[in-house]
Amino acid sequence: MFLQTERLLIRKFKPSDLASLIDMFADEEVMRFIGPRRAMAEVETQDWLTNILQKQEIELSRHAIALKENDELIGVAGLKYEDNIKDFGYYFRRKYWGKGYASEACSTIIHYIETELHIKDYQIFIANENIHSVKMIEKLGFQAVKGINKSGELGHLYKRIL
Repeated sequence: MFLQTERLLIRKFKPSDLASLIDMFADEEVMRFIGPRRAMAEVETQDWLTNILQKQEIELSRHAIALKENDELIGVAGLKYEDNIKDFGYYFRRKYWGKGYASEACSTIIHYIETELHIKDYQIFIANENIHSVKMIEKLGFQAVKGINKSGELGHLYKRIL
């Protein structure tokens, strides 16, 4: 196990996470602001999991977010390299939205990143239309630093102001 909160485990991915990932990545509403911006096919999700199972052992990668009570995967959060930039990101299965899990997981991971890994320079891109994520990330101390067009999507890069 990597980290834990009162309700969550923040851990490495494992092959048994596949069914939960398929549920999450097949949901168009979940995928609206992440990855390919469309629902993913089962084979794409299998490839994604295979890739992250390899990467998590050798480089900075996102983490599985699971319920402490049963280890069910409910989301993904953490840092990864994207175009040589440390990029923070998170996404959760829709049935777990609005329960405070994203804030709980992200605040714990951010604390770990900054105090244990001593990483201070990282960012997150949030699309302008993703109002809920903008509100949450601002509550966690992030501020918009630059408006950009990322792959045809208007949004802002956010950084923590320490």
